[in-house]
Amino acid sequence: MRNTGDQGSVTEADQPVDGAGYGPASPSEADGTPREKSLGVDLCLSHPELILTDTIESSPDVTVRPEEMVNDGTSNFLVIEVAGESLDQFETDLRKDNTVCGSLVLDWTETNRIYRIEVADSAIQVTPSLVRAGGRALDMEGTGGQWLVHAQFRSRAALSQFRSECSERNITFRLDRLYWTTGEANAGGCGLTADQQVALETAHREGYFNVPRGISQAELADKLDISPSAMSQRIRRGMDQVVGSELGLSGE
Repeated sequence: MRNTGDQGSVTEADQPVDGAGYGPASPSEADGTPREKSLGVDLCLSHPELILTDTIESSPDVTVRPEEMVNDGTSNFLVIEVAGESLDQFETDLRKDNTVCGSLVLDWTETNRIYRIEVADSAIQVTPSLVRAGGRALDMEGTGGQWLVHAQFRSRAALSQFRSECSERNITFRLDRLYWTTGEANAGGCGLTADQQVALETAHREGYFNVPRGISQAELADKLDISPSAMSQRIRRGMDQVVGSELGLSGE
C-alpha cells in the first residue's frame, strides 16, 4: 500500500484533543470574547464499513473525491470524482462493494471518471457526525483504504466530540495536523491540506514550475511514493486553492 500521509507534517498529534495543553486556546474559549478563529485539522479515518473502503483498498492507485451528497427522500446518492491508472479495476471492485447499492457513470476521460453511487443503508457516513459536532469538511480524499479529511471545527471541544463519536463507532481516528485559522488566509498555507502543501513544496523545490521543467510529474510522484494521478490532483487542487486564496476568489 502506498503512503497516503505526510508524517513530517504531524502537529501535536500524539496529545489528547481535549487536553489542557493541546494547542492554544481560542479567544472565545479563553475569556468569552467574540470568536475570531477556528480550528483547521487534517484527519485520517478508516473503518471497513466507511463508504467505498473495500473499493479504494483494492485499487490503491486510484483516488476518490466526493463532490455532492443528495437524498431524494428514499435513498442517499453520492457523486464522486475518481482518478487513477486502474479505473476499469476500480469499476469492477465498485460492483462488489457492500457499501454501494448501485452506480452510474456520469462523465469520463482517460484518467478520470465521475460516478453517481447509491449509498447502502449499512454504510458508515462521517460527514453528519462531523457537522453535528460543529465542524465542516473542506476536502476529502479516499485512497488506499483510508479517508483523508481536511476539516474545520469551531473549537477544540467540537473536534473532541467528533473524535468521541468516531471512537463509539470503532472508526480509527488519526490526527495529522492541527492549526488555528482566521477568516482570511490561514496558518495552513492558504487552506491547503497537508498533502497538497507537501506536493507543492516538493514541486517548487525540485524545479517543476521552472521553464523548462526540472522534474516531471511522474518523478515527483515517485519521490512522494504516490501515483502520478494523485500527484496531478494534489498539484491542480493545491494551485487552485492558492490562487483563489491569494486573489480573494475562494468560493465558500
